[in-house]
Amino acid sequence: MSMNNRPEFIDNTNGNTLAEGLNTHLSWLRDTHNNPSELSIATGYFNPGAYALLSEELNQLNGIRLLLGADPTPSYTLPPRPPGDSRFDSNMVNKALSDWAQGLENDRNLIGFTLQEDQNAQDLIRFLKTGKIEVRQYQKAFLHGKAFIFNENEGFIAGSSNFTTAGLTTNMELDLGRYDPTPVAVVKNWFDNLWEESVPFDLASIYESRYAEYDPYLIYLRVLWELYQNELEAEAENSGRIPLTTFQNDGISRAKIILEKYNGALIADGVGLGKTFIGGELIRQAVENQRQRALLICPAALRDGTWARWISNYQVYVECRSYEEFMAGQLGADINDYSIVVIDEAQAFRNPGTNRAAALRRLLQVKPGTPPKKLVLMSATPVNNSLWDLYNMLSYFIKQDAAFSNSKGIISMQDKFKEAQAQDPADLSPDALFDILDEVTVRRTRSFIKKYYTNETTTGSDGVEITIKFPTPHVNRIDYDLETMMPDLLDDFERNVMPESGVPALSLARYCPEEYRLEKDTIGEPSMIGLLRSALLKRLESSPYAFANTLRRMIADHQTFLEALEEGWVLTTEEIHEFQATDNDEELEDLIEYIDNPEEASIKGFHSDKLAEAVRIDMGILTDFLARSETILRDQDTKLQALVEALKKISQKASEDGGLNAKDTRDNRKVIIFSYFADTVEWIEKYLIDVIDTDPALMDYKNRLVSVTGSTADNRQKAVFGFAPISSEAPPGQAEDLYDILVTTDTLSEGQNLQQCRNIINYDLPWNPMRLVQRHGRIDRIASTHENVYMGCIFPDVELERLLVLEARIRNKLQQAAATIGVESAVIPDSAVADVVFTETLEEIEALRREETDLFENSGAYSGEEYRQELRHGLEKNGEFLKRLPWGVGSGFVSGNAEGHFFCSKIGDRVYLRFVHSNTNEITSNRLQCLKFIDCENDTERYLPESLQMSAYHAWEIARQSIHDEWQLLTDPINIQPRIRPLFLQIAEHLRTYPPRDVQQNQLDIILSSIEAPYPRRIESILRIVMKEPHQTPHEKSDALCSKILELSLQPYDTPEPLQPIEKEEITLICWLAVSKKS
Repeated sequence: MSMNNRPEFIDNTNGNTLAEGLNTHLSWLRDTHNNPSELSIATGYFNPGAYALLSEELNQLNGIRLLLGADPTPSYTLPPRPPGDSRFDSNMVNKALSDWAQGLENDRNLIGFTLQEDQNAQDLIRFLKTGKIEVRQYQKAFLHGKAFIFNENEGFIAGSSNFTTAGLTTNMELDLGRYDPTPVAVVKNWFDNLWEESVPFDLASIYESRYAEYDPYLIYLRVLWELYQNELEAEAENSGRIPLTTFQNDGISRAKIILEKYNGALIADGVGLGKTFIGGELIRQAVENQRQRALLICPAALRDGTWARWISNYQVYVECRSYEEFMAGQLGADINDYSIVVIDEAQAFRNPGTNRAAALRRLLQVKPGTPPKKLVLMSATPVNNSLWDLYNMLSYFIKQDAAFSNSKGIISMQDKFKEAQAQDPADLSPDALFDILDEVTVRRTRSFIKKYYTNETTTGSDGVEITIKFPTPHVNRIDYDLETMMPDLLDDFERNVMPESGVPALSLARYCPEEYRLEKDTIGEPSMIGLLRSALLKRLESSPYAFANTLRRMIADHQTFLEALEEGWVLTTEEIHEFQATDNDEELEDLIEYIDNPEEASIKGFHSDKLAEAVRIDMGILTDFLARSETILRDQDTKLQALVEALKKISQKASEDGGLNAKDTRDNRKVIIFSYFADTVEWIEKYLIDVIDTDPALMDYKNRLVSVTGSTADNRQKAVFGFAPISSEAPPGQAEDLYDILVTTDTLSEGQNLQQCRNIINYDLPWNPMRLVQRHGRIDRIASTHENVYMGCIFPDVELERLLVLEARIRNKLQQAAATIGVESAVIPDSAVADVVFTETLEEIEALRREETDLFENSGAYSGEEYRQELRHGLEKNGEFLKRLPWGVGSGFVSGNAEGHFFCSKIGDRVYLRFVHSNTNEITSNRLQCLKFIDCENDTERYLPESLQMSAYHAWEIARQSIHDEWQLLTDPINIQPRIRPLFLQIAEHLRTYPPRDVQQNQLDIILSSIEAPYPRRIESILRIVMKEPHQTPHEKSDALCSKILELSLQPYDTPEPLQPIEKEEITLICWLAVSKKS
């Protein structure tokens, strides 16, 4: 008999493996005795791979006893034995057994997701349930002995090997075989004694759980658990001083986590959800709990209204400054004394090229060695024109382009925004930015609050607790006839201002004299011309009065310009460049109406004759427009007539709806009329006063009309208190209800509590629907007493498409101008880079025209709050079961969103999502889009036919390869180096060649490290102006460059560390879902 049939020495080297020895001996026993043998196994560990190595022989045995136990814990890892603790040893055994059981589950989780490995595991399950094998666990003590004992006196193999794949094949082990009767009998007796003291153990159930039929919703929750398990903050406790809702407390808790991580946060809750209370409580905690100095920056209307009342009501010390005060440096302390800065309506800071933005960057600078300031940006509409609005706002506190490389695997924030813009330029809340925005944003919509915070309560202004409810929004379309009011004027406007082809007759040369220099050095004035064309179009649509007044002021300015030319001077205006960087209609209106402090330049540097001729032609066109618009009287204004009819309907409905008393009826009758322009407000007010005096249908409005156009704070506050004394919390002596019609510009579209009113009319075409969201938020707010609120939108019934085509045409021209100078972000009011973003605006305008309300219900959800809240609720019901789901589990369901296979996997702590589309094998890797594909409900039925189960294996290989490729790409240092624009490299070289004066070498090194980094074109444009200044010596230019770099708060760039290469097998599948489309 060969000794190989009865192995005596095994060390798992040179083919001398325990697996080979066991298979050989079991085969020899079966052949020799012509009957099945029996086998007893004692082991500290087990995994399915070990069974697979012996399965052919094990399945032919007559019986198997498998004794499992825990290996001793190394003594150096044990805690000190407490004196007199008789249970110490048993406690250590129990802990070891618990760890051992977790180890079994961990081994189960490492089963790969292939057809072969699943078949092997399921073969094991079937084998464990055949009755041939009995499994027990030894619990009285540690089990360190390992032995494979053959039936009767046929021998044993004992040593160091556990019944695992590695123990049988690859570990450096020492196992000895004995076949003589005496030691065999002793070892068998040893095993029998342990066996009798052991308890049954259900090994099959551990592996069966991998292949159980799970509901798809449970798998969906497990995905959310992998994504958000470390971010589920505990519910914040109310301070007691300030009444907060649960969702406001949750928002504060989330904001504090973000602030701690990034020193900044964007609070972008929808309008009317109480951002004031969230920002105010963050201020209170900083001031009262951390003894820090806080600065609150907001529009003047909010400073004197909402925030003044809030600060007074809750007695929180905070320095509150308007935008204008802040820009003027009117602060109560040195800028270094502030620890937290809160900005309300922070979308006003979204353009980095303005003086306002520069002032904020200066404020946020800190001295070396001092902690960074915390910045809280609050805005319900952070994206107005372009995705770059968001980028610019985040850049105030996200200083590093690679800030999300470790947490989200995003090497470049700038590149991520470019990717989002490229995927769909018309999408202002793109899936591609979800990971970034979810990291830094608190964003809940009204529909989110209604879904997850039902029966939420808050304290009303009278101190009484009330249940939060939201009114139902309605959009009412109001049509008027533009052509009847302005016959042929729109035709002439189109021909002169923006024809379908050719050069417009109206050159607006007065506003771009730089174009007529003998040596032209264009710095962007052609974009300003587009701004002006757009502004004229909007005033034309708004009212003939606004159009005419603007024309008068422009004509007067043209006349002054021509007179200066005759004296030998060209009036250039530095203000133009500053206004070009704005995206605010009111500021643009200031530009075309009031150009102050023009600078003079000698005509010697200009083609003065061509310039004068162009200005004269423009002046003639503007004069003709003026003459025609002046002929339109108020009684001929069809838009005013449509407004009057709308007011009659509002008054009539208020009477029909009745109410508990006269006050309810009066509140139902209240209406806010918004216009972009102060001139139009004046036009409306004068007409309505006359009509109300004479029309019986409007008698309830007599002497109850007031207007606000951004004048003094006292007038504005008086109007607000008189219009909505209850919701605006008017103080004693100013709480009389005086007005039912409030005609205003957007000076009251932010931060005002006007929910005592239930009607809004937007008098102008909604060129920027986000403005309407802000306006709507004045009346659709927490604790509104109205069941319904109404948003009226006035549209030119026939000429709407034509107006929108004209605006799109202007934006196309702007896009071309922007491309020539490399501007990648917004250059005109209420727009992104030309017509691409205008696509979404058009869709929203058409939706409003169809009287749809989606814009006000769900506008712009950017963060994962809904997923976190879904997970919170899921954990309440599923808890530990959800957390202990085996890896590799799957399910399926039918959905209308997509068709394919979804996979959630991990490499270390990084989570990767992939969706492999059926038929095409196209891969979706975007996190939000993947979550949308698998979004399901608690009652979603499981649907996983065998065909989908089998095709999942191939889909996983595709997904795994995609994940591996993404990881491996980031292992090469070349792929994670920043792409630095040539200008920044030129600046660095200039600074090295001509070092700035009064700058120490260590500070210069920091500046050089800061400039040699990836920045967007807006930063490049700002620095290019400094770099191209012709009247400086090289060292003066270096001084100016350093000053501007410091002002921009540019930071040294930290290149991310490359990842370590991995094998595909190191990618672990957590769970998967097969998604089928509805038939």
